[in-house]
Amino acid sequence: MAAGRKPSDDVRGESEVSAADMAHSLADPESRAERFARFLDEAQASAECFAATSPAEAFSFSRILHSLGTAVEEIAGPPQQICGALFPRIAETLSPGLAKWLSEKRLDLAAGRPVGDWVRQARRLAFEHFERVIVASGETPPPPRNALRSDEIVWGRAPARLDLAGGWSDTPPFALEHGGCVANAAVNLNGQPPIQIYARVTPRPTIRIHSIDLGTDVAIHQWEELSEDRSPTGEFSLVKAALGLAGFSPATCDSPSGSLADMLSQFGGGLEITTLAAVPKGSGLGTSSIMGAVVLAVVHRVLGRELSAKELFHAVLRLEQAMTTGGGWQDQVGGVLAGVKLITTESGLVPDPAIRYMPADVLDPKANGGQTLLYYTGITRLAKNILGQVVARYLDRNRDAMATLRKIRALASKAADAMARKDLEAFGHAIDTAWQLNKQLDPNSSNEEIESLLTRLRPHLYGAKLLGAGGGGFLLLVCRSIDDAAQVKARLGAGPPNRRARFFEFDISREGLSLSVC
Repeated sequence: MAAGRKPSDDVRGESEVSAADMAHSLADPESRAERFARFLDEAQASAECFAATSPAEAFSFSRILHSLGTAVEEIAGPPQQICGALFPRIAETLSPGLAKWLSEKRLDLAAGRPVGDWVRQARRLAFEHFERVIVASGETPPPPRNALRSDEIVWGRAPARLDLAGGWSDTPPFALEHGGCVANAAVNLNGQPPIQIYARVTPRPTIRIHSIDLGTDVAIHQWEELSEDRSPTGEFSLVKAALGLAGFSPATCDSPSGSLADMLSQFGGGLEITTLAAVPKGSGLGTSSIMGAVVLAVVHRVLGRELSAKELFHAVLRLEQAMTTGGGWQDQVGGVLAGVKLITTESGLVPDPAIRYMPADVLDPKANGGQTLLYYTGITRLAKNILGQVVARYLDRNRDAMATLRKIRALASKAADAMARKDLEAFGHAIDTAWQLNKQLDPNSSNEEIESLLTRLRPHLYGAKLLGAGGGGFLLLVCRSIDDAAQVKARLGAGPPNRRARFFEFDISREGLSLSVC
């Protein structure tokens, strides 16, 4: 820490002080307790900036606390280290107010507490804080009221999303603090928009959710059933969370009893929602966020409300944080809006995307003779795990991660320029560079199976990229020629990596999100 400067000058707001810097500051055992107490004091002060309009201020608490956890882990040494050994004089250094706050946050530094336990709690609170900041950045909706006729059904459908370059620069907190830039495309799969939602109002005051692709359904009669299982792996967690954001929650209930049944009676009946995601799970095609966008659009149409594009994109960002999946804004923008586009946002808690539409020729297999291929690897992964690791490195102000994120953001414009010039080779090189940068940001984006597959195909390719967070899912291939594309299809057809792997036909969506009332 620079001499003569207060801690707040270094670690709050737009500070670039990293977890490694904090670890260096805490390395000396003689001054460690005092310096640690000053950092903790700054964390407490930052926690009170929950409603700050500046993203840098709003997320300071998350960054300081997560960085402190990483710094403490670095200096602790053996995993069995206890707080009393690492900070022997910390109790006499803390002010009474700070000690009380730490106890309330379960961050107390009891002598026998394992350091690893303190670090896990610090990191958990850091993630919870920025999730709450984003969820709270939207308005509370009014109590829901049915706007449909008794025989009407709302039908929503949307394409999938191919992220071409710039992905990760749309992810909070980076995107909200620095702005993002992404090139992506809305695509139909095998001739159809693969994400579809149906909703209707029923006479009986119950919420029913059906999943066609999973072959499951659930009936919800009480608030507890609507709020439970909001985890990313829950079968109906996304729809439940979307209903909560649309106003189906105790917070907006104005019935005398406060029950879900009474709210639904005032709403005008029950609600039946049917979902279809004709995309393999863990695809990397933005399915979860796009499904969230379609559910929110459909439910709001049932309620007679119309969300602007900006409001819908922000609502999905809040939805992802409510579910702890932590996604960015590019998936919903990519699937809701038709065509191939370059999307940019400035810093701010509510992203306001600016759209520049691009020619589709180098991506569209109908325009390039089939030189672009979409291959499902059959390897699945949960994007939340990869995303959490990337966000953790950003919160720690890891300098390598920060530099890579800036390169990723800049690359989107280069990919867009290649598309504007209709330069297939340059476009292939751009998506290949995007894939290499993704692996720099997080090595878990790839694995031996994926690398082996790409090694087999390299002689035939200008470039290739795993879509989404990586780790599995769909692979976009840009082939050197029509003949090379035929050879790639023949090789993978004869020797797929697993029984699930297969090619998907795709075309550029000219509609994006569509809503109909039947």
